Amino acid sequence: MRAARSLGLRAAAAVAAAALMLVAPACGNRHDIVRSHADSHGARIAASLQDYATVLLSNNGSGMGDAQKSAVKHVAETGKVSVSDYETGLSGYRQCMLDRGYKEILFVDIGKGLKAEAPYAGGTDVQNKKYIEDRVNCELIHSGSISSLYEKQTGNPSLIKDHYEAIADCLRRANLVDASYTGKQYKTEYEAYLKGDSQWPYSFSEQEDSAVRVCEYSNGYLRADSDWPLEHVW
Repeated sequence: MRAARSLGLRAAAAVAAAALMLVAPACGNRHDIVRSHADSHGARIAASLQDYATVLLSNNGSGMGDAQKSAVKHVAETGKVSVSDYETGLSGYRQCMLDRGYKEILFVDIGKGLKAEAPYAGGTDVQNKKYIEDRVNCELIHSGSISSLYEKQTGNPSLIKDHYEAIADCLRRANLVDASYTGKQYKTEYEAYLKGDSQWPYSFSEQEDSAVRVCEYSNGYLRADSDWPLEHVW
């Protein structure tokens, strides 16, 4: 069994200054978080990481804290995201949430420096709504834009807009699938995975799963393991 908890589906468009938390489709004991996907085959998010950073500054800059804004400006100038700027953003986000009264914010290492926030134990409807609002606000201030840039640098340097095609491209570059592998194939396999069939549906080996997660998380999709910690935020 590859996962054991069900959490929300997070639609995070870094170019927009907002995010949504929705219920993710789950079958059996699989746990999936997917950021919103639009059919945009062949399109690019931006011409370069520098251009993408410039767009983020234009759209989100007024809501960014000084540290994140400085980090994003650096990317707009150099086209590179440092690990230290990425981790500073996550640290600022964590402290922002703790300052708002949450008991703990935990991160899980995905690989290649990427970190994902652990699933949280749900509360009341009122608590969940406030948590989502606070999470969106703290990400906007501290980490949302710089995280998006670091993720693209790590797993989608071509800035492919279609999530499925971006994942497929990352898998090909990592030699985890054949050179002919497509986003359409990944989408079909992903949908089979969600159905909860016992047989491994993907073209890549299950033994390569840790490397695959880097490609997936960089492009908006996270599969959480059952042994991951669970945040108790209240």
